[in-house]
Amino acid sequence: MLPTLPGPPLDTPTLLFAISMVSFVMAGFTWSLVRAMPEQGRSLRLWALANAAAGVAFGLYFLRGHVAFGISFIGANVAVVAVPALFLRAQCVLYEVPRRAWLEWGTVGAGLLSVLPVLIEPGLGWIGALVISAGVALLALAIVLLMWSHPLARSIGSSRFVGLVSLATCLAMTWRASGTAQRAWEGLPYDIRTRAASHTTSLLMGGLFLIGASVAFMSAVHELRRRAVAERARRDGLTGVLTRAAFHDEAVQAHGSGEALALAMIDIDHFKRVNDGHGHVAGDQAIVHFARLISAQVRSGDLVGRYGGEEFIVLLRSADLEAAERLGQRLVDAARSSPVRLGNGTQLRCTLSVGVADCAPPPGPAEQALEQGIALADAALYLAKARGRDQVQTPALAA
Repeated sequence: MLPTLPGPPLDTPTLLFAISMVSFVMAGFTWSLVRAMPEQGRSLRLWALANAAAGVAFGLYFLRGHVAFGISFIGANVAVVAVPALFLRAQCVLYEVPRRAWLEWGTVGAGLLSVLPVLIEPGLGWIGALVISAGVALLALAIVLLMWSHPLARSIGSSRFVGLVSLATCLAMTWRASGTAQRAWEGLPYDIRTRAASHTTSLLMGGLFLIGASVAFMSAVHELRRRAVAERARRDGLTGVLTRAAFHDEAVQAHGSGEALALAMIDIDHFKRVNDGHGHVAGDQAIVHFARLISAQVRSGDLVGRYGGEEFIVLLRSADLEAAERLGQRLVDAARSSPVRLGNGTQLRCTLSVGVADCAPPPGPAEQALEQGIALADAALYLAKARGRDQVQTPALAA
């Protein structure tokens, strides 16, 4: 029969030391990623600072009795309430949502004020513990709401896990706050090293929050970076509109939805003259100018792509031939009144030719129907050029 061996004690000092060391390790690891991921550098730095603050907080708790009480109590409690405030701020930066400055600064400020009475009367330490616990619970709740309500955060699985961990932390800190209030009501002294169940549970939740939230945060950072790289690959490097391949893929998907669609093929008139007379840099500036002009005229749900060198293509959702013709005329009019401004101050007057076509979903494959619609719009574009450019034409006239 195997002997029964005693396990290591799960006491408060051990938990404090372990959480402090893990926090410092996570802070160093997070900070090391800033250079590799400059797009998320600000949120990573905030997350690293939050972990460092946690390391300081739990380290000072652990050193109580070995350092001055004012430092261990005030410094630790202010640092511990700064942890979820920094975590919340990092999430807001990562998901590009407005910061909750009033909540972040309010809880940190309240935490600082609540621990000052201990300098006058050590027995008043329960006030700081109560306010700090309530503040951490409130910030954890704010993280839960952000993770479970923001559309971008909800699209990332790890963010839902952050919400769960934050909810557990919120409940644990609420329990600790109520336990602290009860002990104060009963006249019992407050001690950070207490073995009360609520206190031990809150420490375990603190460690779980730091590790779980950090791992999930890194997963979210990598996922957002992957999406950004994929999105850049779908965008034309010069203009920012969809590449021809990306436009084709999204247009096929839109065609499969069954909604009414229309196409517009757009070409910059006499573009070779721009390149020959002013250089290829001027040509690039003209292309960028008209890409922005076209993007400004379409609706948010429409697709804009660069089809060739100086050719663009637009897919209009929930639109018919007349709507496409109206768009084409707006583009022609806008081009006439919007000269291309070169870097040297020169203004170029360029015009557009536009061919439009209906792209109604036929019974056949969506890809084949799209190609037919593009062919009709392209034929209308050539008709616009043949008739003198600077105009809109339809396939009905092309026939």
